[in-house]
Amino acid sequence: MVGFDRPTPAPANAGSRSRRQGTSVLVVVAALAAGGFADVGHVVAPGESLVTIARKYASTPQAIAQANHLANPNLIVIGTQLRIPTSPALPAPKPAPAPATNLPLPAPQVVTYAVKRGDNLTTIAVHYGVTPAALATLNGITRPSLIQVGKVLKIPVPAPATVETLLEKYAATYKVEAALIKALAWQESGWQQQVISDVGAVGVMQIMPETGRFTGETILQRAVDTANLEHNVEAGVAFFAFLVHQAKGDVQLAVAGYYQGLRSVVQKGMQADTKRYVANVMALRQRFSS
Repeated sequence: MVGFDRPTPAPANAGSRSRRQGTSVLVVVAALAAGGFADVGHVVAPGESLVTIARKYASTPQAIAQANHLANPNLIVIGTQLRIPTSPALPAPKPAPAPATNLPLPAPQVVTYAVKRGDNLTTIAVHYGVTPAALATLNGITRPSLIQVGKVLKIPVPAPATVETLLEKYAATYKVEAALIKALAWQESGWQQQVISDVGAVGVMQIMPETGRFTGETILQRAVDTANLEHNVEAGVAFFAFLVHQAKGDVQLAVAGYYQGLRSVVQKGMQADTKRYVANVMALRQRFSS
C-alpha cells in the first residue's frame, strides 16, 4: 500500500466504477497476450444494445453488426444469437508526438439513429456524447425542439485515428506513457466517445460528472465539457497524470485508482474486479507498446 503526505483531494467517488459502470471490466483472456481472441456467441438480453454488448466484449458496434450482417444496427431482437468477432484490430501504436495546439484531425465517422417517441435532440445528443448543436447542424435541423418520430439522424462519431491522435497529444502534454493511456482508454470505452454508462460516465475516458468538475476546477482550471471529445480526452489524461503523481509514480496503483478511486484503494486495497481491471490494462499496454 502506498501512503500519501496528504489525503487525495479528489471526490470520494472520483474514478469509481463499482457504482458507475457495472459491465466495464472487459475480460482479457490469455489469448490477448498471444495476439488474438476466439469468436464467442452472445444472446441478446432485454435492455441491451450493440453499444453495451460491444463494451462487454471489448469490441465495437460496427464490428458486431458487420459480423452478423445486421441491416439496422439500432434494432436488435431479444433472444437473437450474435457472433462476437475476434478482437477488433487495434490501431498500430505510433511514437507520441510533441505537444501541438492545431493537429490535423481526420473527419469523423457517422452512424444513424431513428428518432423514437419521447426522444428529443438533447437526450439523443447526450446518449451519443455529442452536442445538440453539432447534431442539429449535421442533420440540417433548424428547429431543434421539433424532430419527427421515425426521422433518421446522422450521428457524428469520432474515427479511431482521431481519438488516437488526441490520446498521444495529451499523453505527451501531461508526460504519461502513451501506450498506457491508449490501453486505459481502450479498456474504458473502446475509444468510443458515444459510450455513456448507465450511471453517467461519458465518452472515451468514461469521465463521471464529479470527476470532470474536479479536474476542470483543480487541475485544468477551466470548465470541462465531457461531451466534447477533446475536452474528454484531456480531462481523462490530466486526471490520470494527477493520480500517478498522488501514487508517487506507481502506475498500477494509479490505474487501480482510476477504476476504484485512489483513496479507496489506499485505505481498503484493490477489490477483485479492480485487480482484473488493472491486469487487463497492463495487457493492453503491452500490445500498444509492441
